[in-house]
Amino acid sequence: MKSLTVYAVYKKLKAINERKAAGLDKIPCKLLRISAEIVAPSLTQIFNKTISTSIFPTDWKLARVTPIFKKGKKDDMNNYRPISVISVVAKIFEKFTFEQLYEYLNNNNLISTSQSGFRSLQHSTLTALIEATDNWSINVDKGLLNGVIFIDLKKAFDTIDHTIILRKLRIYGCENGIKFFESYLSNRSQRCCVN
Repeated sequence: MKSLTVYAVYKKLKAINERKAAGLDKIPCKLLRISAEIVAPSLTQIFNKTISTSIFPTDWKLARVTPIFKKGKKDDMNNYRPISVISVVAKIFEKFTFEQLYEYLNNNNLISTSQSGFRSLQHSTLTALIEATDNWSINVDKGLLNGVIFIDLKKAFDTIDHTIILRKLRIYGCENGIKFFESYLSNRSQRCCVN
């Protein structure tokens, strides 16, 4: 990862949604936003130390999980959706991490053109649907049959093996970031809050 500037951290702090919940560190979003000019230099040092050592701080790996009722019977745990809240500072750093990794993958054409979800405005699930229906129409016009299989990867992010992610990052040439991502993915913990 590249080092961050005070100005970049300042901009992220000023962009914080004040209404978002504080993490277990109890640092309110509003406080970080209004004190951005004062806090940005220190946070930049912390962020850059995290980058240079490739060690993601343990406190940033702790999440508060609150089960939110969706619908149905309240005594059925399947009717609750877990909402995970992490430290706002950790969330800001994660945004920088995402931006740098996404930029690297995008600039090196490592993201499949078939990947539509979780991308910029030029790629969305809507563009995937438009492309699919367009291809089906072309096939029908040619007298061909269309065979389609839809797979719902329910809770895919909750169940993926982290070694697969790390292996893919190595394949994509992210060798310098492997130690950081190993630290980021390991020894995470959560606390469940009810009521």
